Amino acid sequence: MGFFDWLLGKGGEVCDGDPRLAEAMARVIDATDPRLRLLDGVRERLCPAVTHALAYADQVAAALPPCVDTSPDNWSASPVLRAFFVRPVDVATTLRDSHDLQDFLASPAGSVLDRVCCVVAATRSEQTVLGTALDGDILRQDVEQKTVSFRHFRLFGFAATEEALRQRIADTVLEGLVIAALREINNRQQQGDRLAFAQRLLSGRLALMEKSRAGLDALECGSWKGRDIERLRDSLAANAAELAAHHSAGSGLDATLEGVIRTLEAADAVIHAEKLSLSLDAMNIVVPEGSADAAIVPLLEFSTATPGSSRRVAFLASVPRHAVAERKLDLASGMRLL
Repeated sequence: MGFFDWLLGKGGEVCDGDPRLAEAMARVIDATDPRLRLLDGVRERLCPAVTHALAYADQVAAALPPCVDTSPDNWSASPVLRAFFVRPVDVATTLRDSHDLQDFLASPAGSVLDRVCCVVAATRSEQTVLGTALDGDILRQDVEQKTVSFRHFRLFGFAATEEALRQRIADTVLEGLVIAALREINNRQQQGDRLAFAQRLLSGRLALMEKSRAGLDALECGSWKGRDIERLRDSLAANAAELAAHHSAGSGLDATLEGVIRTLEAADAVIHAEKLSLSLDAMNIVVPEGSADAAIVPLLEFSTATPGSSRRVAFLASVPRHAVAERKLDLASGMRLL
């Protein structure tokens, strides 16, 4: 059973008569804090946010272009594959080196499939270079051109059909929103703990200094009792105000519920996805649409609010089993590890 299978398990509660919504409601509660059920009106408060999140997850899944037959044999016929991979052998290498794909094909669910659908994600890089270009009948030198390349490939979301894959993508978006909500709740709790600790620390230092016992602070150069006391009092007052504002925003289960609602309502900001259409020539140079040598590469670009994450692009792939070479055991490397 996968995370979201557990997350969306049997709930039994009805939200506007929609069984899928009722199940999502029940599992969002279970994934964050089952005690939320003790709150009055929790389902009425949570239902609009879950409805919005489900609709956005479906929107992201539907925005992806149809599956691309992903194999070395189809490289020359597919603008997407030509854009992502320099040569047909690079397609084969990426499929072979994907541990996730290899593990799925070896699993009970994947071992019976002749073809598997999945998401291929990568990081898009752009670079401005100088090249030649025709301006009417004149060949101009040192013309600025933008080239596009792709790296850091990752294959995920394996399914038997494209329809099942899109459902898995929607589940993944919902899963990501729930995890983001948990992260926000945890960050808020840590912030409250930090403010409370700082309040105790500042109060203790101020009490010592008011009794003319500066403690270790007296060892510092340029210390002056009056100035230090006033600065401490200002810091204590500012921290107390911040702590009061933190408490006024709610605490306990109500704060947890509000954190979940905020995250689900901001689904498009937490997991941002939009269609991307690149017009590229054979050298992956961006050219105007309609150019004689232009090929349209339809993708989905997405990013998350997770700190340190980068924007990624993705397309749906339909991978025939025969295109995935088995990984060979590297005996020499294995012996070196012993």
